[in-house]
Amino acid sequence: MSNPNANQPNQNAHKYFQPHVVHNNKQLQFIRSCFAAIAGSAAGILGLTNWSGFLFYALSWSTLSILLVVFKCHHQPGNYFMHGIRELVVDGAINGLLSYILFHTFLFGLVHLYQ
Repeated sequence: MSNPNANQPNQNAHKYFQPHVVHNNKQLQFIRSCFAAIAGSAAGILGLTNWSGFLFYALSWSTLSILLVVFKCHHQPGNYFMHGIRELVVDGAINGLLSYILFHTFLFGLVHLYQ
């Protein structure tokens, strides 16, 4: 006996249009990179080190994620990204941290080198 649902198409198979998904991911990566650079620069200028610097990154990343969900995704990230909220909040956090550290180190060295 065959399964009657075997030949029916998957409802979510054509939900996402690949060029739009690629565009959204490019824009998300650009926003994250710029924001990490700005946050790292601000932390470096302010002289935040150790746990205070890491806490500043965590707060800035959380703020960015909330702003993206509220203003860019209109409270429905599943409509714009294949993995929804996980793609906005979790994915890319390590890459953002590396950019943050780069700019933090650079500007901390420039501002606080001779103090």
